Amino acid sequence: MRLKRWSAIMLLGWIATATALSGQFEFHGQVNPLARLTVKQRYLSLPHRFVTLEGERRGEAVSLYFSTALEYRLGSNEVMLDLREVYAEVSTGLGDFRFGKQIFAWGAADGNNPTDNVSPYDFYYLFLPGTDRKLGNVAASANLYLGPVNLEVVVTPVFLPNRLPLNEPDFPIFGDAPFDPAQLPEIRPDTLLENTELGLRVRVPLNLMDISLSYFRGYDRMFSLRTRPVFGTLVPDARIYHRTQVFGGDVVTFLGDWAVRIEGAYFLTEDRDGTDPFIRNPYLQYVLQLDRTGDLGTYMVQFLGTVITRIDGNDVTNPFTGSTVTEGDNERDNLSPKMGMPFAAIAQNAVLASASFQFLDGRYEVRSNALYDLDHQGFMVGGGLTIALEAAFDLELGLTLLGGGQDSRLYGIRDFSHLYAAMTYHF
Repeated sequence: MRLKRWSAIMLLGWIATATALSGQFEFHGQVNPLARLTVKQRYLSLPHRFVTLEGERRGEAVSLYFSTALEYRLGSNEVMLDLREVYAEVSTGLGDFRFGKQIFAWGAADGNNPTDNVSPYDFYYLFLPGTDRKLGNVAASANLYLGPVNLEVVVTPVFLPNRLPLNEPDFPIFGDAPFDPAQLPEIRPDTLLENTELGLRVRVPLNLMDISLSYFRGYDRMFSLRTRPVFGTLVPDARIYHRTQVFGGDVVTFLGDWAVRIEGAYFLTEDRDGTDPFIRNPYLQYVLQLDRTGDLGTYMVQFLGTVITRIDGNDVTNPFTGSTVTEGDNERDNLSPKMGMPFAAIAQNAVLASASFQFLDGRYEVRSNALYDLDHQGFMVGGGLTIALEAAFDLELGLTLLGGGQDSRLYGIRDFSHLYAAMTYHF
């Protein structure tokens, strides 16, 4: 079992502090064994959160919270303890203030949010909903209530990138590279005051709609390759992260029984020192969503889009294929976004739809989903059935299929297609 020292110290500190304070403690979690069998009749050897545990103590002024998971990899039998969140919250008349390791989820759309850049993503859990596919990081945050306006401020002193499935034969979402990027040295930003990341979000409720504006200044969550010339050829020698600014906004309104969600963000990446604002091609991401929840079920349709707004003409080395991209050479495919919507890593312009239905007093739930790559005709379809066996036990069976055009990254991970079975015990 692998446990980071600072995570253990934070967890033990939380328990000691909570024990010293009076009040009622609440703990809950789940045990979730999972097996995934591919179409080639072998089990996927990828991480899975086998056990999760959350604890909370609510006080009048100070509350404490933690969330942890035991991650297990079938096949190699690797086990890792992941302290996902541990923080203290101080409530005042002005607002709520949090200090510690936290996960943030911004945006109005479901699951694909261009404005959601404060917390990194864990790409091993790309197809899970909400915060289940995100990583916690040490931060100080404030939710200030200024009349009807809500102002959220997040300050992150320590940079944390996305967790990427590099060199994973069972999940090669970035294609087959001629080299293993994970073997290159990683150069992260130094933990200095000038490198502190900042996120701001203002939410304003209006008549029949809610509007949010957001700003993020920090670093790319995905690495870029630093290169050096060797015998006239540029050779990657390190993984680095560039400074980034993100300007975003979202709107939620209603058309009858349907919710309309519009969200977009503009990404301007600078160089590592923040002195050159045109180190890489700026781009725009947006989501248009319609969703409805009623007696017959829940429906959702999304259109995801990415627009490269300027091609700078500089040669760019694709970090996963090693190929050199010049101006006009399939820039949309090769200049992959390093922030924003996680699905943009596999399909930059796509349609996503999902539906779920419950019946027999909610004991049975049927779910279906589909993703279609508009650029390369790739697809992902899936479905599942959840059966509530007892009050605390659920059985889940499902199927995920991927394929399509050979230029699509969904086709590249077609071997990830699998049947799965899971049992969940809630406590």
